[in-house]
This record gives sequence, C-alpha cells and structure tokens, in this order.
Amino acid sequence: MNLIQIFNSGGPVMYPLLLMAVLAIYFTYDRFTAYSQTGSLAPGLVDETLDLVKKGREGDALKRAEEAPGPVAATIATILRNRNAPIEDIEREAEVTGEEYLTKLERFLPALDTFTTLSPLLGLLGTILGMVRVFQQFTAAANDESAKQRILAGVGESLYATAFGLIIAIFCFAVYNYFASRQRSIGIETQQAATKLIATLHGKQVTTR
Repeated sequence: MNLIQIFNSGGPVMYPLLLMAVLAIYFTYDRFTAYSQTGSLAPGLVDETLDLVKKGREGDALKRAEEAPGPVAATIATILRNRNAPIEDIEREAEVTGEEYLTKLERFLPALDTFTTLSPLLGLLGTILGMVRVFQQFTAAANDESAKQRILAGVGESLYATAFGLIIAIFCFAVYNYFASRQRSIGIETQQAATKLIATLHGKQVTTR
C-alpha cells in the first residue's frame, strides 16, 4: 500500500491533519530561523558591559550593545540610554524591551501547542468514523462470509488516521517544548542581565552623591 492509499484510507480527517503537518513543519523552520537571529544571548556581552560601566565608559558600553543582536543586547542598550533617568523608569523601559523580544519569539508556539492536543483527537475521530463505516458494510454483507472477511481487513486501515494524528502530536509536542524552554531561558538571561546592569549603575550613582 502506497502513501496515497494510506492517506485515502484515513478518511476525510486526513486533510486537516495534513494541513497541520505542513503548518507544523513551516512553523518549526520559522522558529529555528527566528531563534538563531532574534534569540541570540550575545555571550560575554554582560560581563563586558559591566566592566566598561565600572570604568566609566558607558558610551562605549552602549555602542557595543547596539552592535550586538538579541534581547539581552537590546535591553542593555535601553538601560544605558536611560541611565540618567529614575531607576523605576529604567526598569520599566528595560521590561518593555525584553517583552517585545519575547513576544516575537513566542510567535507560532500557541499554534504548535494547539496542534499537540487537536491532532490526536482528529485522528481518533477519523478512526471512529472509519470503524462505523466498516461495521455498516459488515452488517450489509449479511451472510456473505467472504465479503465480511474483506471488510474486516479494512479495520486496520481505519487506524491510519489515529497513527497520523499521533505522529503530528508527538512532533509538535517536542518542538513546542524545545522552543518554550529556550524562550524561558532567554527571558531569565535577559532579566538577570538587566538586574546586574541596573544594580551597577545605581551603585555608581549612590557612590558619586
């Protein structure tokens, strides 16, 4: 049995399942691209920035942060641009900048989470409809034993929808958890970077008073 026959055996629910599979692959590719570009943590930038700030070279630190990609660099740059503002305003601006990046990184993740739940349910629905169709044919066959045997052979085919739905769910579950974990890590790293830099700047302001 080829793939087209397997697909047709799964019934009409195979069409939305196929759409989910295609979208899941596209979303996965899109997120890998986005996280490699937008989700950079700019390794070493925090330590370099703190060192420059302690030396009074805030301008150089700002320039370095503006040249680096990702939410950590953007948050650091925001803090340094607003370094003379009240600490509450700095914290608010830093939080807004970090949230903007996290929102971008979250794109398509809710869809993948939905596919994880919806695809096995659709697969199960396809299998149930297939079983109903098989038993209707079985009943109609009456005393024709050879026809009954051929019909019963189709019972296994009705399970293809469930199998396809489970494959999609497993794939989406793994991808979703991977990117959700990375998003949490990026959020924590960004928050920690902001806290360290604000504390350093605030400490300098207190010292110079």
